[in-house]
Amino acid sequence: MKAAINSAMAWIKKNYDQFILGLVALLLMGLSIFIVLSANAFKGTFAGVEAQVFKNNNVPPIDMTSISGAVDASQKPAFWDLTDTEGSLFVSIPYIGTPDHKLIDPRTGPPIHPPVPNTWIINNKLDILDNNVLNEDPSGDGFTNFDKWKGLKGDGSDSYNPHDKNSHPPYWTKLRLIQYIRQPFRLKFAAYDGDPTKPDSMDFQINTLDLQGPSQMGLHVGDMIKGTKFKLIKFESKTTFNPTTTNNDDTSVLTIQNTEEGDLVPLTLNQEANSPDSYADFKYLWNDSEFQVRKGKPFVLLPEATLRYILIDITDDNAVIQTPAGDKVTVPKLQQ
Repeated sequence: MKAAINSAMAWIKKNYDQFILGLVALLLMGLSIFIVLSANAFKGTFAGVEAQVFKNNNVPPIDMTSISGAVDASQKPAFWDLTDTEGSLFVSIPYIGTPDHKLIDPRTGPPIHPPVPNTWIINNKLDILDNNVLNEDPSGDGFTNFDKWKGLKGDGSDSYNPHDKNSHPPYWTKLRLIQYIRQPFRLKFAAYDGDPTKPDSMDFQINTLDLQGPSQMGLHVGDMIKGTKFKLIKFESKTTFNPTTTNNDDTSVLTIQNTEEGDLVPLTLNQEANSPDSYADFKYLWNDSEFQVRKGKPFVLLPEATLRYILIDITDDNAVIQTPAGDKVTVPKLQQ
């Protein structure tokens, strides 16, 4: 074996050129075989391209999840987290620039929208940079952000949720008095006679404001006033100091009652009284409507159409109503 190898090596040394040519020939032959095989494989690879193409007009739906999320995010106001008291390397704690080029920390600075605290606006995820933020109604329940802030304690510590349509003050808080419509009472307490300590034995005189109505004298507590639905109920002797005359004026009160409807009307001596038929004109800010209510009569406030309120009293400055729960609350005058 060793002798054969030595003989071969000797031949290669002697015929070196021929040996190189033989190797080149073998290499070229291998390359040729490779090219032929690759050409056959190429035709098989593209055989599918030459086949018939089937058309499909059903376009798969586009996934809009990311786009919808981006649109929703762009419509929501940005807000700061006031619990972040330190900030970070790239994010500062929140500051607001003022028109006079000062920076205000909204957590400790003066209210941007007084009297509502900045912390209440930001903690409720409202846009503190919106000049109209207090008048907006993000929950669509008819109550503004300002209504909900002042609804309970007024300091924002226990207020209503501006984003929850079921969280709001009572509907009567949206009621305002426009005007007090007086109806003069046609009966007048004109005189009395007798001992005020014994009202049941006293005589009373009732005049009418109508020119054709006669005066009625000699009436007693419990008597009906002729031609009316009223009777005398009680008498109260009173005097009031008059600073003009420095005397005490007789302001005794004779109370009469409508025997059909039960309304009580206090008549002050020699003074005109307002009829129980007096009315209040109301403005309901919840739906921007106006309506009129007679004193002593019930009324409703939408959307709670099954609940009844009662108009108890009216003055030029306010009205007193009774809520469905039985509470008496004051309705303020509408600010012009």
